[in-house]
Amino acid sequence: MRRLALILVLFLLVEAPARGLTRRPLELSLTPEGAYLTEEISLSAGEVREARLSFPGRIDPGNITVLGVPQGCLVNFIPQGFAKPQGPVAEESRRIRAELSKISREEEVLSLQEKWLLRLSPRDLGRDPLSALKRLGLKLEEIKTRQAELERKRAALKKRLLALEEKLALKEETLLSPVFRCEGAPSTYILRVRYPLSGLEYREERRVLVWPERSRVEFRLGLWLTERLGRPLPELLLRYEVRPKGPTLYEPPPFRPWYVDEPPIRILTLKAPAAVKGRAPSAEPLLEGRLYQVSLSALSPGIPRFVLLERREFPARVRVEVPAYSLPRAYLAMSLLPRVYLPGGSARIFLSGRELPERKLPDLRPGRRLDLYLSEDPWVEVTRKILRDYEERVGVVKKRLRRTLRWQIEVKSAHRERLPLILYERIPVSRKKEIRVSVTADPPWNELSPQGRATWHLTLSPGKPLKILLQAVIERPAP
Repeated sequence: MRRLALILVLFLLVEAPARGLTRRPLELSLTPEGAYLTEEISLSAGEVREARLSFPGRIDPGNITVLGVPQGCLVNFIPQGFAKPQGPVAEESRRIRAELSKISREEEVLSLQEKWLLRLSPRDLGRDPLSALKRLGLKLEEIKTRQAELERKRAALKKRLLALEEKLALKEETLLSPVFRCEGAPSTYILRVRYPLSGLEYREERRVLVWPERSRVEFRLGLWLTERLGRPLPELLLRYEVRPKGPTLYEPPPFRPWYVDEPPIRILTLKAPAAVKGRAPSAEPLLEGRLYQVSLSALSPGIPRFVLLERREFPARVRVEVPAYSLPRAYLAMSLLPRVYLPGGSARIFLSGRELPERKLPDLRPGRRLDLYLSEDPWVEVTRKILRDYEERVGVVKKRLRRTLRWQIEVKSAHRERLPLILYERIPVSRKKEIRVSVTADPPWNELSPQGRATWHLTLSPGKPLKILLQAVIERPAP
């Protein structure tokens, strides 16, 4: 008898199928085509025939990629219709709706009581009408107070319900039944699938931290994730794929020569705008772009999360450039030599902790020098002032017209550190022999092109203005 019982227990231990349906999200993949979730589903042999798996959103069975099945098995998915949203947010939404329905029923009761009290006649007040009227007034006041409380409660619940259903974008769920065809009869069916995940919002954010005093620049690439399915995502692996994008440069306007035989150039003065206050992931290079893998902790519904993908630091040289030949304004520029590929895109730029206007950056290529204009420099003020401009007739035999133009360029810096300054100015150039041009500058320029582009290489110190004085004398035959 004991032997028979032992054989029966061993038979049950060997042949009894595993109980319970388990689903374990493994990986969240974000690609240019959208978000995909890889999930492992475990089914016992007794549950396979009646299993109905729910997937967020409306999913076509053809969009589900099967990554793993038991050996010798094939699986197909049969649609079983759609179901209402599930999860804690959906449960709270249903609870709020039930409470709103309860409030409506109570308001109907209060309204009927109010109408009945207002329809009472003097004969219904009894032998002491004054006391009855006092009690009637108190009851009506109590009803009004309760109606106001219910109205405030209804407004708060509706606001919360709107946030749950619209902001979190509750999705219907697709019901699918897996159908296995196997050579044998496994006790447990372990299925790994990959399917599109709707309701997950994500956007890139790049941050460029420039430190002129250390001659360093730091690039940070991260993601803002917001889960709007209405139910939390557990801890899983995040894979994010980045592909190169076309660069959009923001740099000074092109140089245009100042020819004295053309109409005069208008010189404008414009002040600079006010200052604006303001675990290690792995990165695998691809043929085109980059693939990031990060361990992502649990993601709560509706709460944005910033995930850092990559952080790189390079030596860099920061400078200020002032193209005085155009509108008088300063630009921040940076030169660096990247060692690795980094994807470009819109970036938030910080200079010594102070935020600059956001702009687009090109892709960084390893070994390729990059001269990058960050933005206008709000901490540098450039002014241009005409000191003297007059014409006179000179000469005894051959009358000539002489124009003398004297102007000054002043640059003031509010930076906390000394920065190299490159200033460009346009000086007049003559292409005719009968027109003579003489130009002097203090301090003198470092470079001068045949087209009249003068370049100064100076150092900009905080609180110490730089002044450049120029004078041009133009002589031409008198008419």
